[in-house]
Amino acid sequence: MFFVNLGIGLFLILIGFLVKKHPNLLAGYNTMSESEKQAIDIDKVSTLARNGLILTGAVVVDSSVIMYFLKFPEEQQTLVVAGIILLGIIILSILANKVPKLKP
Repeated sequence: MFFVNLGIGLFLILIGFLVKKHPNLLAGYNTMSESEKQAIDIDKVSTLARNGLILTGAVVVDSSVIMYFLKFPEEQQTLVVAGIILLGIIILSILANKVPKLKP
């Protein structure tokens, strides 16, 4: 379970770096029309997504290492990692919706 949690954390960090370079990886952005894409400050949104995903991945890795050495049961490790990811997604969604749109 330890290596699975590490893999998940490292995957989130990798996706965070990719989102900044390739904003089409963001859900819904690649299906928008060109006029809708120009109304969004994609630099701010992709930076926010990058930072949020990297931070979530780092917290998953850190908590996995700590729980491994403290010998937490695997069920608790799974619940903690799932909770961290869920919390990260919720916070990232809230913050992304607060990014102001560009004026046309």
